[in-house]
Amino acid sequence: MDRRTFLKGGLVVAGSTFAAGALGGCAAKGSSAAAKESEAATAAEWYGSPLDVSTLDIAETVETEILVCGAGSGGIMATAVAAKEGAKVVCIEKGGSSGSMKTYVGVVGSRIDEAAGVSVDKMAVLNEFTRYTNGWCDPRVARVWVNESGEAFDWICDAVAEFGVTPYFETDTGGAYHGCWPVYPLQHGFSYSYTDEEMAAAQEKVGDNADPSAMVQALPKASTYLLQKAVEWGADVRYLTALVQLERDDNGRVTGAIADNNGSYVRINASKGVILATGGYEADPDLLAQLNPDAASIGGVSMAQMGCVGDGIKAGLWAGGVKDEIPTLMTFARAAVAPDVELGYPYAGTSCWMGDQPFLKVNMRGERVCCESSPYDYPLFVGTAHPGHKLASIWDANYQEHIKAFHTIGCSRIAPSETLTPEGNPNGEGLTFEANDGMIFQAIENGIIQQADTLEELAEKLLMPADALKATVARYNELCERGVDEDFGK
Repeated sequence: MDRRTFLKGGLVVAGSTFAAGALGGCAAKGSSAAAKESEAATAAEWYGSPLDVSTLDIAETVETEILVCGAGSGGIMATAVAAKEGAKVVCIEKGGSSGSMKTYVGVVGSRIDEAAGVSVDKMAVLNEFTRYTNGWCDPRVARVWVNESGEAFDWICDAVAEFGVTPYFETDTGGAYHGCWPVYPLQHGFSYSYTDEEMAAAQEKVGDNADPSAMVQALPKASTYLLQKAVEWGADVRYLTALVQLERDDNGRVTGAIADNNGSYVRINASKGVILATGGYEADPDLLAQLNPDAASIGGVSMAQMGCVGDGIKAGLWAGGVKDEIPTLMTFARAAVAPDVELGYPYAGTSCWMGDQPFLKVNMRGERVCCESSPYDYPLFVGTAHPGHKLASIWDANYQEHIKAFHTIGCSRIAPSETLTPEGNPNGEGLTFEANDGMIFQAIENGIIQQADTLEELAEKLLMPADALKATVARYNELCERGVDEDFGK
């Protein structure tokens, strides 16, 4: 079987992913003519071929030292650092505005860590990172983050401090372990002191009846301020300007790029280098299904940023780069769908933070299938081995007390941290119970979350056998009474 056939036919359950990645890597190194022909056919199928630049009408030529392609998280940081260091830098973004930088980031060893008297074993973090990926990573890359993320975070803090941005980090992790999972105080974030003018501008943007989340999205973030500083430091940021393809000299060195500004082509020559920061391909459902079929098969809600359709990856491949054979996608167990809905595109679910909580999870046969206290993606992978790739979370009316006891961290947190920032805010990311209740209510209204007074009624609404669900709940409650999970070690 060639690699394309294997990938289409072999990725059925989570266990196949490992084999497919390994065999795909072997196929890429084949030396026979047939192997090369198969590889070329597979490549051409999804990333196509570059344009003939000689046929383009170049309306403008720009000279710079560094070209950054993409104004999202990585692109904003690269543009700001290059400009601050005195380089002549151009940043192009195909959208009409910049993307976002995650408000909460993983950091090892910042100044505020030291001030709080918190430190972590960097090598322990590095090796846990490698173990978590089953070795499918380059630990040298992770080591850069372990050793330099603190300095990078401090640099951002200094750059945006004048805008009332205050850093903090989540020290309230609930212990060194969650079950078998080691936990480190790494999650850092920013709190904001907005001016009256900023609040008024955001209110005007979202309108008078917008929900609180819309207001949060409309307000400036650290990334907004950082890009503003980059422009102050001399960066040339160009919106509605899409990367078309990279250009190389006779020796193969990338010298710049061709970009498209509303149908007008621009040649940008970069004497010192080009940085690709164009995101992934998850906003293209067809490409996602072809390159990452496992992820596509379990999708219920898209969290993709608009425009992430693989442009930069294609440009990099055309310029001689190599794409990692192993696909990856950040996934969360918070896509809720109705019991009769099939997963995958077109997505028919809604976001619901309850999926991240370690409540009893059962398959569509009503059977408990895993230890629920695990990282975001694990229940999703477990679900691929069960009917419809779906699991149902079961909770009852006193779920808020259970959530407080669970003490989840990161963006799964709903119960606020007991540790406060200097401003008196919870020292940790998370949702509020009010926002979570709103999500639950809306999902019930939309026929996604099912509510019942008996397990028999609930099983009927979930389209699963009542006897099986009752037996599962009885067994689960029995284990809770003992205080020992003899089935999955929760």
